[in-house]
Amino acid sequence: MLREIGKPLEIAIEKEVEFFINGKVHRRFCTPNMLKELAVGFLVSEGIASSLEDIKVEVHGDRIVAEVSGASELNIPHSSKKFGNLRAKSHRKFNLDELKKSLEILEIEEYRKTRGYHVSAVVARENFYRAYDVGRHNAVDKAIGLALLNYADLENSFLLLSGRISKEIAVKCANAGIPLVVSKAAILSSAIEFCKETGLSAVSFATNIAIGDIE
Repeated sequence: MLREIGKPLEIAIEKEVEFFINGKVHRRFCTPNMLKELAVGFLVSEGIASSLEDIKVEVHGDRIVAEVSGASELNIPHSSKKFGNLRAKSHRKFNLDELKKSLEILEIEEYRKTRGYHVSAVVARENFYRAYDVGRHNAVDKAIGLALLNYADLENSFLLLSGRISKEIAVKCANAGIPLVVSKAAILSSAIEFCKETGLSAVSFATNIAIGDIE
C-alpha cells in the first residue's frame, strides 16, 4: 500500500535497459535519458574503447547497440583494460577557489524535485558537460560521454560529481584521460591510494582533502 507521510517529492526514474556491446548483452539499471552518452562514456571510462573513433553506437528506445573496434573477450562490468593507468597529465593549474565555486554546477532542478539523482559534469574551462542519473557511475559515464561527443579537451578538464569518490570512479576518470576528480562528497581510502599510485589528482570538499598539484 502506497501512502503519503508528508508532502511527496517527484519520483526519480530508474529503468532496466539492454546494452549490447559487440553482440554481448549487458543489462543495467539507469535513468533512461542520454543513452548514447551513457554508452560512449562507459566504453571509454571502462577501458573497453581507447577513443571515440573506436565506437559506433545506436539507440533504439531503451536498447543500446554498440560496436567497438579492437575489443574482444569482454568481461563486463569488470573489463578495464587500462585499469590503474593514468593516460593524461594536465598542463593546466587548478585553483581550489575555482573548484569550490564549480560545485554550483551540481545544483539542478531534477535533484531538487526528487532528491533521487546523482549529478556529474566534465568541466572544461568556460564550458561544462553535465548529466544526472539514479546511479553515480551512470552519471559520470553520461558526463564523460557528452564531453567526448562534443570533442572537449579532457586533458585540461576535471570531473565533478555529487557522490563519493571511490576507486571505481577514480579509474573511470583516469581511463578517460581526465587528470582531476572533484566531489562535494567524501573520498574513500581506495581512491586515495589509487591517486598516489597513478598521479591522478582529487579534491573532496566533504573530507577536506586535496591530492596532487592544486593551487
